[in-house]
Amino acid sequence: MDYPAYTFLVDRMLGRLIAWLRIFGYDTKSALDFKPASNEDTMLIDLAGKEQRILISRDRTLVDRAKKAGVEAILVSSDDVKEQLEELMKRYRLNADPNMTRCTMCNSTLREATGADMEKIKGSGEVPERLINDHAEFWVCDRCGKVYWQGSHWRNILKTAKEVKNTRNRQNKTNQH
Repeated sequence: MDYPAYTFLVDRMLGRLIAWLRIFGYDTKSALDFKPASNEDTMLIDLAGKEQRILISRDRTLVDRAKKAGVEAILVSSDDVKEQLEELMKRYRLNADPNMTRCTMCNSTLREATGADMEKIKGSGEVPERLINDHAEFWVCDRCGKVYWQGSHWRNILKTAKEVKNTRNRQNKTNQH
């Protein structure tokens, strides 16, 4: 199934949501990427408008201002990241399948590690030696250098994604009746 290629801009109150949207492969910029400023709301609205991003916030005033400026914006109410994802899925057709395409730290695209990358990774101490010996797959962010692999945490990511998708499926069935 094809999903729309949404792009997002998320305010600083939603740090965990930023990572999850990136885990799902969405180009997601964050207010956390910028130094706090007194005009931050205006800067976020301008950036979202200029880059055609959907602004996501828990701040009703920010969302209202964005909409008045012609920027697509959504207000999320929950503090829980899983519920935030579910709120987004009520409005947007999101792909909730985790993938290794975006860096959760800086939003750049990831690439599979090359032989040269593996040599660097081996000596870095960043990755457990047993994973290297087991020939696990690794992905690298060229911008920030973070290395990714599908370790034990990946099971938790898959579990959360499945729960979010199940909620969406239940909502879709309810809406069909």
